[in-house]
Formats: sequence, structure tokens, C-alpha cells
Amino acid sequence: MTAEERPLPLQHALHDEAPERRLLERVPGVLFQLDVDPGGTIRFPYVTATSAANYGIDTGALANGGRSALTNVHPDDRAALLHAIRRAIETLENADHTFRLAHDRSERWVRMVARPEERHDGGVAFYGVITDVTATAERHGELEREIDLRTALVALTNDLLRRDLDERFYQHVIERAVDLVPGADAGSIVVLEPDDHFRFAAAVGFDLAGLQGAHIPATQMTIGAGNRPRIVDYAGAHAIGDKQVSEVLTTYGRLDEIRSTLAVPVVVAGTAVAYLNLDSFRTRDAFGDRALGIAEALAVQVAVAMQRLELERRLVHVATHDELTGLPNRLLHHQRLEQAIAGARRHERCVALLLVDLDGFKPVNDRHGHAAGDAVLRQVAQRLRSGLRAEDTVARIGGDEFVVLIEHPVTREHATHVADKLDCALREPYDVPDGKVTLGASIGVALFPDDADAPDRLLKAADDAMFAVKDGRAGRARQRQAPR
Repeated sequence: MTAEERPLPLQHALHDEAPERRLLERVPGVLFQLDVDPGGTIRFPYVTATSAANYGIDTGALANGGRSALTNVHPDDRAALLHAIRRAIETLENADHTFRLAHDRSERWVRMVARPEERHDGGVAFYGVITDVTATAERHGELEREIDLRTALVALTNDLLRRDLDERFYQHVIERAVDLVPGADAGSIVVLEPDDHFRFAAAVGFDLAGLQGAHIPATQMTIGAGNRPRIVDYAGAHAIGDKQVSEVLTTYGRLDEIRSTLAVPVVVAGTAVAYLNLDSFRTRDAFGDRALGIAEALAVQVAVAMQRLELERRLVHVATHDELTGLPNRLLHHQRLEQAIAGARRHERCVALLLVDLDGFKPVNDRHGHAAGDAVLRQVAQRLRSGLRAEDTVARIGGDEFVVLIEHPVTREHATHVADKLDCALREPYDVPDGKVTLGASIGVALFPDDADAPDRLLKAADDAMFAVKDGRAGRARQRQAPR
């Protein structure tokens, strides 16, 4: 390149008396010359000082060169900027790179465009301009975040449509929420249980196993009280629940570290049945309108998931339970019997099956009506449940037939004792709309593996034993009626 072809040297243009100086200082950007010597050291011999000051660039650091020349470049972006410069040196193609400048806790996105030229000493000089592209970068970032949010919502919707949806969905939601909601460092989902206590169903940034030891009474759920989102200053969070609950939340919920919480209710049928809680460990003003909008969108997904899970639970209950008494039906009883026998076979234990048939039930329907018969059956179910342990199973498998499954520990003597106790309970009078009625019961007892080695055969053995009891009672009745 001849002297005539060379660009105007910046040292001339920026001379105090050069007429070009005032013009260059008004250019909307920072004009610079960057020199990279053969050893790789970076220096900025010239820079438009006024523009640099407007960008928060430390011109003193630029003048010192070396590593200090990149003082204002965001630490996370320095390596990529150096890579772009090295590539331009190798190819002698223009460097075009976007990065962040950090100054007084603020960030500014800038674009650097520079043309490299070889120097006579083997180094490379760059002549270029830095312009502010913060607004463009923020719009691009918002677009990317919007795409991420829509992608996440589509993924969650697909999860909702999966046949195997279960409570792991809560963990999936809270993980996405912490990723997507600006200001969120951690989070949790609490779900209202039938006992009117909230329990932790999912968490990010906390010890979920520890938090599950806290059951917060609905009346003391102060963090997310109500059906509207709230941003909570955690100064008063230690008052959640009783002393034991507060200790659990302090130990496993990092209350001392949380600065603020965005609590978004999950509302189903007008009631807050869960809360999506997002926590900031950094500042009390971490959550703005965008954070609230994203969190509310995710809370809607949780509400839909909870409605589906509840519907599926109801459908399963209808399919496996007797509508009149609420007891397990024949299908669920058979499943539990199979499981009990499989476990007993592995551990060499016994299983007892009691078949209960009501004596004299048909006359109740004939004389008092089917409403009275239904009332009696519900009372029978209640008496059977009351006479058994929580781990035993009672099911209704026919009109007036019930079965009782007793697992370990069980012996024939124990099973017979239970049958006698249930027999006495079932002989007490029953309330019907127009008075009281009295029934009897025939109970057959069979044990696995003594009487049968498979579910169907065990039920058949209990049925045979029940008819033996019924026949025995009929025989004794005939003897009492026979003339002497």
C-alpha cells in the first residue's frame, strides 16, 4: 500500500489542532486504533476520548495496554473477543464482534467492527468503531426468552397429554420456572392435601426431602395467602406454621438467605390448591411484571395438571371401588389378593381370606325397600372396616357378599378370632328409615398356602368354608325345630 493509499492516520486526525477532531468526536460511536504487536500484546494508541467516556470506557486502562486494555469488557465475553481478534489477525479479514461492556454495575452491549492491516514490524493494526447496540440486543434477548417460554409451555402441554402423567410433573415445572423467570434463583411447589395442610411436592435449590417434613396448615399459609400472586419480603417468613414447621423451613428452605419470594396461586374451581413459589437470594426487588406473567402462565399449567391427575384418580376410584359402600370392588380385591399371595410366597408367610355372606338380607329389601337395603349395606361396610386393622382389606364383591384380606402376621387362630369378632358386630341391629332390622352372617375362613395356593382357589376355599358354616347353622336350626 502506497502512502497515498493509506488512510488518514488517527494521530493526525486527533491532534488538538486538527480540524477533523471535532467531527470525529461527534461520531455516534467510539473510533479507535488497536495495535497487536508480534508478541500478542494489545494497545490502543488512539481513541476518541469523549465518546469513550460516554460509553464508560476507561481510557487510562486502554493507554496502559496489555490485559488492562480489556478492563471494561465483561469477564464472560473477554475470551470470545480475543478469539475474534486472533482470527482477524490470521485471516486479515474484518473483525465484527458483539460483546458487553461492564461499568459501575451496569452492562452495555456494543458491536465492534474493525479492519486489520499488517504493520512493518510484523504486528497488526486495527482501525475501527464501537457502537452501542444495547437496544437491539435487549430486543433480541426478549425474543429469545419469549421463544424459550413458548417452547417450555409447549413441552409442558405435551407432558400433560402423555398417558403416564404423574406428580413428577411438578418437579419438571419448577425446574422450567427457575430457568425462565427473571430473578428466580430457586423455587418450590406446595400442594394442598385432603387434611388441609400444604406439603412440598417439588423444589429447586432446596433439600426437597427435608422440606417434605413440613406440613403447613392452610390457615397459616401466610406466604401465598389468597388467590392473587404476591411478592413477599421474607423478613416475616419465620412465622410460617408452628415452631416445628418454621424450624424445618429454616433448616431446609434457606429462609435466612432468601430476599424475596414470588408466590403464585394455582387456582382450581376458585380455590388455591397449590402455590408456585419462586425465590431470589440476591435482592428484594428481583421480580417484575415479566416474571409475574411467566410464573402465572406456568401456574396455569400446574392447575391443568392437577385437574387431570384428580380426574384420573376419580376414574380409577370409580373403576376399582363399589359405588354404594366406597369399598374396593371385585377387581381391586383380586389385584390386592394377587399381590398379597406373591409377597407371602416370597417371605414364606400366610394370608387369610374371609368370605362374608349376609343371612336374611333379601327380606330387608322385600319388606322395607331397596333404600333400606342400601342403608344396611353401608352400615355393614362400616362395621367391617371398624373391626379390622388399617392394613387389612375389606371389599364388596357381590350384592350381599364381602371379603376380608388379612396379611401378616396371621395364623388360623387369629383369622378365626377376627371372623368371630366380625360375626358379633354384624348381628347388632341396623337402622333403616322405618325402624331397625337384624341380620346374621356366615363367614368362611381360608388360608394360603394351607387351603389353596392361588388367588382363585383361595376364594373358592373360603366360599366352601362359608357354605359349610351356613349348612351347619341350617342343620342346627332343623334339629331345634324337630319334634322330641
